[in-house]
Amino acid sequence: MTLRILLYILIGASLTACSSHLEVILPSSGKIGLQESNVEKEKIAQFIQPYKDSVQLVMSEVIANSDLSLESGRPNSLLGNWTTDALFVHETAYVRLSEPVFCLLTNGGLRSSIGKGTVSRGDIFRLMPFDNEVVWVRLPMSSLAKIESYLIQSGGEPISNAKMNQGKLSINGMNDRSTHFWVITSDYLANGGDQMSFFQDAVERLNKKVLLREVFIQACIKQGTLVTSNDKRIY
Repeated sequence: MTLRILLYILIGASLTACSSHLEVILPSSGKIGLQESNVEKEKIAQFIQPYKDSVQLVMSEVIANSDLSLESGRPNSLLGNWTTDALFVHETAYVRLSEPVFCLLTNGGLRSSIGKGTVSRGDIFRLMPFDNEVVWVRLPMSSLAKIESYLIQSGGEPISNAKMNQGKLSINGMNDRSTHFWVITSDYLANGGDQMSFFQDAVERLNKKVLLREVFIQACIKQGTLVTSNDKRIY
């Protein structure tokens, strides 16, 4: 049974266990009484315990260490830099780039921080609890101004392989001959989530069928001690 199925069973069963099992009793007075069945609650608890133990065992596995506490923030943050760097490295390690490419996520999509010390698999699930997948989106150079406006309005979002200074976004590898560029992001954002309407300008899209969460987990395992960067990417 996969981890995702175990999680669904555990969550669903837990919700059932938390709610009282009620039996309708019809006394001679005609009034309806409600009686809680502790027996049923105990049966449910016994049923989910093996799955709960399995999930807890997986989630408690230590997959890395962190010398610093990584938290999100605007316009720059250690957490934003680490997540986008991890995604960019994962996606471009074996790719020959013929056009400018940068990575873009959102602070709102990072649902938790990574504390100093040991990093468990559960920490990454809390960071990225959604099953968002990695997407590459190819945009015309004219869309760059829309992204710049978005970043100005939001106060900054996590980016990698690019910098923004005085409202102008510069992607590594971009020059006067560049006509298009690629953005590595999540399917949620590529679909226009968080009001990223500029992705509607896409001329090409590659759905990688890889979960962002799995990318972060693999980065943790590969790095051992998280490789962090505190460079300012948005001024």
